Amino acid sequence: MLKRLYLFIAGDDQSFRFEHRIFNLSSFILAVFCIQGTIINYLLGLHPATVWLAAGGSFFSIIIFYITRVRKYFTPGIIIIYAVATICILSPLHFFNGASEGPTIYLLIMLLNIFLLIAPAKMQLWLYGMYTTAILGMFLVEYLFPDWTIAYNTPSQRIMDHVTVMLYSLFFTMIVIRLFRRSYDREQKIILQQKLELQKAYENTTEKNKYIESLIKELHHRVKNNLQVVSSLLSLQSNRIEDDKARTALEDGRKRVDAMAMIHQRLYMDHAMAAVNIEEYLQSLAASIAGSFGYTAATVKTKFNLQHPDMHIDQAIPIGLIVNELVTNSFKHAFNGIADPKVEICLEQTGTNIVLVVEDNGTGFVTNNSEVTFGMKLVKTLVSQLDGELAIQNIKGARFVIKISN
Repeated sequence: MLKRLYLFIAGDDQSFRFEHRIFNLSSFILAVFCIQGTIINYLLGLHPATVWLAAGGSFFSIIIFYITRVRKYFTPGIIIIYAVATICILSPLHFFNGASEGPTIYLLIMLLNIFLLIAPAKMQLWLYGMYTTAILGMFLVEYLFPDWTIAYNTPSQRIMDHVTVMLYSLFFTMIVIRLFRRSYDREQKIILQQKLELQKAYENTTEKNKYIESLIKELHHRVKNNLQVVSSLLSLQSNRIEDDKARTALEDGRKRVDAMAMIHQRLYMDHAMAAVNIEEYLQSLAASIAGSFGYTAATVKTKFNLQHPDMHIDQAIPIGLIVNELVTNSFKHAFNGIADPKVEICLEQTGTNIVLVVEDNGTGFVTNNSEVTFGMKLVKTLVSQLDGELAIQNIKGARFVIKISN
């Protein structure tokens, strides 16, 4: 029954916001209080002005209730208008109702607290200033013009007036605070439920991610194993071929497969499933190539200047194959008669581009003989795949500069 009455007065949750419902309830209770005040002031024999002011408050509260509840029109301006109206009605009532001996000041403070609860944050300071100014002004006028104050006829009038306002204030404040508490508890319950649901979803997602991560690692592991099997088959096949060119071609193919297998080995060993530390990868690749030709790892120097060493496999695999081809060519063709062979790999980021430089101190790059080889065709294909540009220079050896759009 009480819930139906509340919904009838304040409105339902779907049609009215919480602040709107509290305002509807406040205007209705104020209207009822003003009607009661009109009757009680008349029965107590208080000054006729208190009766008319209470009647005016009843009429204005009913109009406001009609606008906000029935017409469903509620804006911050309505709050300001209602606050100004209560000040205009209660300020003169203060002097006709015993001034500081009456309960009018407490009504203003109660209304201020109610309005502060439902008003937007940017309006609260204005409301506080309005009510504070009104209360201080009333005390000042009472001090300067004591003759304006109309005292109670008897002590019983004053006591009855205080009791009536006290009961109303306690009842009104209790209802508003109770509604706010219920709303707060409901919001907390919703937030707690959402938190539990999010936590459960997070745990499920984490479990699924771990499962997917294990599957991806297993996939990379199997790809690496398969590539190693292919590499072993190529190695066995090359040992059975007598033709030197065919055997060399198979051996080059095996090294390319090993370069790709090394990528997948790092992918399943690292936490990043689709990125590899390009610096560590190229260092290991270069050392492996040097060792396969009988050179030490110190023969190849590496230099890196990247914002992020982790690189996606879409870039890392082509770059690894390019470095594999160029470094292999250096060891195969460039160091005939070179006493102290050196290869340098430099990978750095310049703006939005990545620049890869592979150079050696060998005999230089011979265009006519090398440009048509399968290795150089593969390098150009990979550079094109990366949307890059290849420049070949002969500066104290061969120098390959590849600019890649990042």
